[in-house]
Amino acid sequence: MSGVLQNTSGHSSPDGSDVNVDVADKNGTHVVFNEQTNYVPKRIIITIFLACSSVDLLALMDQTMLASSLSIIGNALGASDQTSWISGGYFVTSTCFQLIYGKLSDIWSRKIVLFVGLAIFFIGSLAASLSQTVTQLIVFRALTGVGGGGLMTVAQMIVSDVVPLRERGKYQGILGAVVAIANGIGPVIGGALASISEDSWRWIFRMNLPLTAVTTLSVLFFMPLRKVEGDWRLKLKAVDFFGALLALGGTSVFLLGLNWGGGEYKWYSAHVVATLVVGFVISIAFIAWQWKGARVPLVPMHIFASRIVNGSCLTMFVNGWNFLVQVYYIPTFYQLVFGYSTVVSGAMLLPITLMQTVSSTLSGLVVHWVGRYRECILFGWVIWAVGLGLFSTLDESSGIGKQIGYGILTGVGVGNTLQPSLIAVQAGVERRDMAVVTSFRK
Repeated sequence: MSGVLQNTSGHSSPDGSDVNVDVADKNGTHVVFNEQTNYVPKRIIITIFLACSSVDLLALMDQTMLASSLSIIGNALGASDQTSWISGGYFVTSTCFQLIYGKLSDIWSRKIVLFVGLAIFFIGSLAASLSQTVTQLIVFRALTGVGGGGLMTVAQMIVSDVVPLRERGKYQGILGAVVAIANGIGPVIGGALASISEDSWRWIFRMNLPLTAVTTLSVLFFMPLRKVEGDWRLKLKAVDFFGALLALGGTSVFLLGLNWGGGEYKWYSAHVVATLVVGFVISIAFIAWQWKGARVPLVPMHIFASRIVNGSCLTMFVNGWNFLVQVYYIPTFYQLVFGYSTVVSGAMLLPITLMQTVSSTLSGLVVHWVGRYRECILFGWVIWAVGLGLFSTLDESSGIGKQIGYGILTGVGVGNTLQPSLIAVQAGVERRDMAVVTSFRK
């Protein structure tokens, strides 16, 4: 990766008006997807970012409020051995459906698709709050993920639509700060709500309802609605739903094997090996379908001709892995090793998230001022690796100073990698692939 930002506009017009992108399918038929670049004045950007921030806050609060409360929910429903699926069901569907949101937003505009995602998210959260069994809760969390998969993805697409690449760093840094705030207060609020009474964990999902309503209003009044052209029926037929089904199937089966392994079954048992192999084969089939079979692929293979895209996607894979592990594992670690309550264990994430807020904002400004992102990412990885390495040395005799200090180091590393890597991957493609690469990066 060169690590240098350039103000390339791709297929967008100088005045920011819609540019139609002709995509030829495998049969030679041309399908028009609207490229929605819409650079706006700074005062309007601020209001748009308020709306985008509310969307990010909603999506992340939903995930992090569960982080410190899964054990309580599992015990309340008499299924402590299935708690991983309560969070896993959401991530499986959100991962797969966010691939579709990019195309759908090119058909009906970002704003309309965002409304659809918010509606599904609201219904899923309401249903989850009424669950009577763990199976119902897992199913309804998966439904919530169908809507949640599009929230942050579409919001970040809107950012790339309204802000030139060189200016994007400082605004992405602001969004990174919102991410950190949600990751900080979410576990504390979730732990507090879940520990009130045996059934109070339901308020974790009920909290989503007013937050969704406020977010919907902010999107309605603050986000721009770009007019799209062309026959939506023709464009909808070009969306690769079969590819999304392959992605959903491969991810679900593979995750099933990972959840079974070491728990219900031994890692070398037939159940675990078979599910891992089948999940891997379906995932390979998805790649082959995107390469040779899909009329208009969800993930066009030509984007991987860019070393920047490859490096950024690898960065985000490891980044997402580490990030989710620490958000869900660290509170549980503190509860089991130090005997902290759910509220205190959630609060112990604050050193990470507060420093993430600061470093995310600063890294965004540095990228904006200097025009380079590579150094921020490399610095973040080094500090993050040191922080996580020190975390692995904690035991029951470790003092509060070490716990907080290691969290501060980790937070500095997280903040310097999350947002610059998004800018990097967007710098590696043309405007017509911006929605696709933003969806895939997640």
